[in-house]
Amino acid sequence: MGAGDGGYVLHRARTEPRTFAIAIDASPDALARGAWSAKRAHLANAAFLVEGAERLPPELACLADEVTVHFPWGSLLRGLLDGASAVVGSVAGLMKNGAELRLLVSSAVRDGFGEVTPSVITSRCANYVQYGLRLVDARWASSEVVRDSRSAWAKRLGVRRTRPAVIARYRRDAT
Repeated sequence: MGAGDGGYVLHRARTEPRTFAIAIDASPDALARGAWSAKRAHLANAAFLVEGAERLPPELACLADEVTVHFPWGSLLRGLLDGASAVVGSVAGLMKNGAELRLLVSSAVRDGFGEVTPSVITSRCANYVQYGLRLVDARWASSEVVRDSRSAWAKRLGVRRTRPAVIARYRRDAT
């Protein structure tokens, strides 16, 4: 979700051939580059969908074993931080019972959302409970976690060099 250029999805599709990975982003420009890369690499286990988190197709309901959101910004970041039903409810709707939502977030005051810390994530976990999502862990993200996200956006932001990141994991419980 918020896949940008789809680098993480391409990596997962290449290294885990039995995994079907779907990159979803509201912006078609970067996502198109990822889709072309998947086509050139003959990755039949990767798909690319241009759509906002608030408008996910019902055909994707309850299909995901895992949802990852790496360094969201704009309305996706705002919706995740506020626990907005249009975003969190929609993302939760993708997930099977027992699935994991993994958020990798970096935000500072200058971004208009305030600084995100593990305690900020923990203090907002009640916003996720109504969607069947239970916070498992919230901590500072290591350099390895940021690197493994394969996020071009994280590189541009200078995450881990000039600003910290938080990783949060949620589990979808039966509702």
